[in-house]
Amino acid sequence: MRSGWRWVGPAAVAAAIAIGVACGGGGSDRNESNVVPPDGGSGDGGAVDSGSAADAGAPDAGPDGGPTDGGSDAGVIIVPPTLGPGWTFYGTADGMPPNNVMGVTADEDGNIYVAGGDAGLFVQRGGRGSFRQYGIGDGLHPYGYLMGDMAKLKGVPDGSPSDPNPTLAATPVVSVAGGKAGTVFVGYQGKPHCEEAWTWDQWSKPSAWGDPAVYKSGDADKVTLAGDALSVVHYDIFSGPGVVAAEPVGREKLCSIWRIVYQHGTNYLWFGGNHGFALGKADFAGNPTCNGQLGCAGVLEHVHPAFNDSAGNFVTEDYWGIAIDPLSQGGLHDVWFGGMARTTRFRFGETGGSYFDAEARTEAWTKNNINAPANAAFKAAYQNRLDVWSDGVGEYDAAGNPTFPTPAQWSAGLDLVSGIAADPADNSVYIASFGRGIRHLDHDGNFVGDLTAENKTLFANNVSAIALDTDGSLWVGYKYEGGISRIHKGGVVEHYANVLGPQLEKSPVVDIQISPISPRKVFFAFQSGAVAVYEGN
Repeated sequence: MRSGWRWVGPAAVAAAIAIGVACGGGGSDRNESNVVPPDGGSGDGGAVDSGSAADAGAPDAGPDGGPTDGGSDAGVIIVPPTLGPGWTFYGTADGMPPNNVMGVTADEDGNIYVAGGDAGLFVQRGGRGSFRQYGIGDGLHPYGYLMGDMAKLKGVPDGSPSDPNPTLAATPVVSVAGGKAGTVFVGYQGKPHCEEAWTWDQWSKPSAWGDPAVYKSGDADKVTLAGDALSVVHYDIFSGPGVVAAEPVGREKLCSIWRIVYQHGTNYLWFGGNHGFALGKADFAGNPTCNGQLGCAGVLEHVHPAFNDSAGNFVTEDYWGIAIDPLSQGGLHDVWFGGMARTTRFRFGETGGSYFDAEARTEAWTKNNINAPANAAFKAAYQNRLDVWSDGVGEYDAAGNPTFPTPAQWSAGLDLVSGIAADPADNSVYIASFGRGIRHLDHDGNFVGDLTAENKTLFANNVSAIALDTDGSLWVGYKYEGGISRIHKGGVVEHYANVLGPQLEKSPVVDIQISPISPRKVFFAFQSGAVAVYEGN
């Protein structure tokens, strides 16, 4: 049966944002209470139907984060084109999984890795030859660990697997980022409703806290090549007991890791997930019994440029955009993150590498007037929650008083960020959207210009991947039709739609990455079942 990676249409825009609930972090008086979606639904992290406003000409919401329906269609044959010197294509005849190519990357030794959805991880050693397929039986680990009261409830030792019967059909490989030689970081999609499956409260018993096979599904692995085998370390991305004051028994929110960026030359690993983003340690050696404690977990989680709406909903979802700010600040760098509703420059470099100080510079919120001198820090944080394509109503009015957009207003104005590329020439950024094209912002988030189909820069406004090449040209991947484009400095645009062939021209291009070593290579992931490698000028 065909793998069911679903790409939704315009009528589903309102479903792109899940309604977040209490996170318990951040230094503000923001209301983060549990909410009921406007349509009276269950708050399951899926569709929040904000009414017809979102359907009236709003852009496409992008991927719905739904699971695969199990199994790839082996009868689908992807025939790669021949584009001449500099291009190499790998299709289904080379082992690429039909309808399941979700990402492609290379490590610092030139090994190539492909995120293969429910087919697993594919590895081409040395950047040549055949790809080898790896799955759960080889060590892939899309699930966390049981500890404490939950382990006792299940009758197993601390550090036991949270899912006794894991499958890649339920938790597919959706992202990859190359690390040091022989190392790749792998992101998984969590099971449906994993974001709100952890249901602890102070009055309930462990049996009512939810299914750990769901709320601990997904997250990420560090995979190291070990001969023909793999060595795997799992990042269980959660906060354990006593870490978050408002959630004393633990916090479980991130489970689907859509993008990963390894900051080469450092120990920093950045995760963009379903609810927010997180920082990992690249040298993490694993610790199944750590139980989410800061000193041993290998991760700090999570941050989001979220906001409250008029119905009390806490709006945050799906951070597909990650880019390292090129500006060095004492050898450290800020990091750009873009989600479905807001984008932020996470001030990690500006704060001297302090995750928690940077968190406040994205999340801080006050119910008081932000123009008051005493509230300058809150105003700065508000200005760092960038509404790249502005909603009709923001968080504060011109006088500095808090305002709250209605669900219909923010649904109609979703940014739908799909990727971010930072330009070292001037430290500006290009923010790509699943439905609005590309917006160019300066280092402080001010508008520079638009790249759209209307101004003849893009083939289409449904952009699903973006990367900046070493010469400053911008590679763009499209979600529905068009394949790829290259936008050169000076305005020359190359569209590849007419030369890719009908299969790849209509395939979502879900990932574009630049190799971390010289000579550089550009990698393209065609979801339909192909990978392209470009080595030309």
